[in-house]
Amino acid sequence: MPLATGIVLFPFTGLPSARVYGQLTMGVLWGVLQGGLFVASTWWHERRSTRLCDPIERSLTSTLPQAGTSDASSVDHSWR
Repeated sequence: MPLATGIVLFPFTGLPSARVYGQLTMGVLWGVLQGGLFVASTWWHERRSTRLCDPIERSLTSTLPQAGTSDASSVDHSWR
């Protein structure tokens, strides 16, 4: 979205130098907004990608013993 807005506003070269408050201009405000959007979307993607969403995967990982527990060393070798 920020890229599309930047392309649409490209012909208006005076817009980034328009003062918003004191020394704060539209260009600086736009840059800070894009940086914040980048950080927020990265955080959201990271949080969402580490979550287990697949019910089959969730059921498989819930039955596995946790690392470092006494159940982790007991292995059934009857399949050999």
